[in-house]
Amino acid sequence: MLAKDIQIGQRVLIKQNNMTALVVGQPEYYTPRSMLVRIKYENSTRYEHMINNQLELLPTQEQYPAHGGTHQRQENEL
Repeated sequence: MLAKDIQIGQRVLIKQNNMTALVVGQPEYYTPRSMLVRIKYENSTRYEHMINNQLELLPTQEQYPAHGGTHQRQENEL
């Protein structure tokens, strides 16, 4: 995933562990070819920085309405 395409509030898939997360911060400089992105795992209170090429944007249909999708947060999600 290119750093310029990342927007706060997008749902992404972490390639390493196949977990879904939410982008909660703007990409930050890491190396000339990589950027760190702050994410929050869904159904968790855990936040991490991930390298942008380890993230995969979920399809538009699985995004929140603000990003053109129809996904609704479940009541039991944190």
